[in-house]
Amino acid sequence: MEEDKVIKGVNLGGWFVLESWMKPELFQGIQSKDETGFVEMNPKAKKDLEKHWHTFITKEDFVYLKSLGINSLRLPIPWWYEGEKPYISSASFIHQAMKWASELNLDVLLDLHTAPGCQNGFDNGGIEGVMTWHLFERNIALTIEKLENIVKTFQQYPSFMGIEVLNEPFASIDMSIIQDFYKRSYEAIRKHTDKLIVFHDAFRPEDPSWPIFFEKEQMENIAFDLHLYHCFDPKLIEGTFDDHINLIFNERIPLIKKLSKFIRIIVGEWSLGINFARMTKTDHFNETLYTKLLADLQLYAYSFGFGYYFWSYKIERDSHKHWDFKRLVNEGILPKKF
Repeated sequence: MEEDKVIKGVNLGGWFVLESWMKPELFQGIQSKDETGFVEMNPKAKKDLEKHWHTFITKEDFVYLKSLGINSLRLPIPWWYEGEKPYISSASFIHQAMKWASELNLDVLLDLHTAPGCQNGFDNGGIEGVMTWHLFERNIALTIEKLENIVKTFQQYPSFMGIEVLNEPFASIDMSIIQDFYKRSYEAIRKHTDKLIVFHDAFRPEDPSWPIFFEKEQMENIAFDLHLYHCFDPKLIEGTFDDHINLIFNERIPLIKKLSKFIRIIVGEWSLGINFARMTKTDHFNETLYTKLLADLQLYAYSFGFGYYFWSYKIERDSHKHWDFKRLVNEGILPKKF
């Protein structure tokens, strides 16, 4: 990834880290929303997962994304990708993805999306309702060991752009634990590569400790990841469309500009997910128009940073189309050229 090249990217979510909402059919008859439950409750887990890895995203999808002008893919992978019990190894499929990206001259940001003990209690952390990652040093040490292993394994590929050390460590985890983990991860990864290292903001982008931390540590070739959504804040859910516009212009753009003074900013996740059913609507409300406007305004705003990755490339269900990059491009909501 060249220093001055702006990332125009898409997440390949739901591929190597399962989230039941992204492909409900896979979870039929399984009383769980996460991959831990999936492998523990499903006697055919290995067969079902290998079929999913083969079919959910294929080389044609990589070719399609390249044809749109997408230049980078954020690829969520789990800490158990080599197959720690009870999990099943996806390593050979991740290698295949890296090869495809290399052949097509696409960059890949590998993103450690789960951690031992789970870092956020979300389904996307691998085990919903559990968050013990930060409570035990052995979990943190194992995470760093896995990061080193990932880098050593995949840095051979021309597509390897860098690594995000941990997706969405939760807002309640003490900042000193997170920043110590970031420092140790950086030192461990730098033994093997000088490629990009990305740190998530732990849902606290404006915490005053960040500029101090990055100034003190003097890290090289790093970026800071913000996840900016429009569907989780109660004020936005019940608010008007003007509230969404105001948020972008009066909060998001100034935030990206402010943080960019001391570190490069990536919007690692964003979507067009918005609860139109609960929104306060005007007489001239038009869902298609407003969705396209929300797309264009976000693309404009995130161009002030180092780049962005839409969440996600594909949602395999009739609903949730505002999270489905491919359907949004086909419907003309997102551009056909990036």
